Amino acid sequence: MVTILTHLDADGICSGSLIKMTKKYKNARVFFTHPAGLAKDLKGINDDLLICDIAIDIKSYHKTYALLEKISQEHEIYYFDHHHLPEALPEKVINIHNESISATEIVYRYFYHALPSYADHIALLGAICDYLDNSPLMKELLHHYERRTLFLDAGLLAEGLKKFSHGPNYDDLRKIVQRLSQGEYPCEIRELTRAALSSTRRDKLQRKNILENYEKRLNFAYIMDPDAGSRSKVAHWIMGHSGTLLGIVIIQLRSKPDMVDLTIRGRQLIDLRTIIPEIAQSIGGNAGGHSNAIGCRIPKNKLNRFLTILDEKLSQLHIPKPFRIAELIQFD
Repeated sequence: MVTILTHLDADGICSGSLIKMTKKYKNARVFFTHPAGLAKDLKGINDDLLICDIAIDIKSYHKTYALLEKISQEHEIYYFDHHHLPEALPEKVINIHNESISATEIVYRYFYHALPSYADHIALLGAICDYLDNSPLMKELLHHYERRTLFLDAGLLAEGLKKFSHGPNYDDLRKIVQRLSQGEYPCEIRELTRAALSSTRRDKLQRKNILENYEKRLNFAYIMDPDAGSRSKVAHWIMGHSGTLLGIVIIQLRSKPDMVDLTIRGRQLIDLRTIIPEIAQSIGGNAGGHSNAIGCRIPKNKLNRFLTILDEKLSQLHIPKPFRIAELIQFD
């Protein structure tokens, strides 16, 4: 047997779908995981393994390493990822890694000669949904389609997947992976389009409330436990509305009441990986992600300390302030 372990977002779903387009892996089993849960999900696996779009969690690195090393003694392991790698993977793990492109593009490149012609559509959707469609390859593939229809399908996929990102819906999510691998577009999957339309309608109602209730410091805006489904989306909303460098969504964890999760989004004015992980680790937390989109988990009682240090650090970097709308609408 072969197992695919992939992320629950569009980049992970598209990566898994591309793998299942190949003759070799069309019958592979698909399971869904995330960085903090990877070590747990690796336990008991006794198959050839393909892992897609899963960052290595620093705190569980040694446990993850040991499990990968054990599995790789008898089985083939491929690791397709674009997150920062804190330390090396076991020698026998085939690590296909590139931090400048989406996981979907990594998989597409690797399996290109084994993929059907329609695979380029899925490759584009994964890259668009992860804001990484500006690579030379993706820019060229965009010319093979019409941008507006691609972005329609990407939006339906990203929005619709939110309904299926919880355990009780994983079987439905596997069916979506299967249907995408067979060449269907998101707009053809009724359950996905219905969920996407419902999510977008909720956004319209929630956004007004979010923009009336966030807090602002000198360099970023933040909100705790917002009544909205997408943390990333909320972070973008408040960053733009506040005119600050970053948007931060803070979630109090029911399962770990002494910890909080932070979703941080920026304007591509600074590589967040150069400042966020260091601050998080200095107060007993951890962080990981991309240059413009990062998440971290820190002790709840250190939250104010984290925000203060971050604000001071951003001020010290003297990053140019974002333009105001009033400045941009002026005619020359």
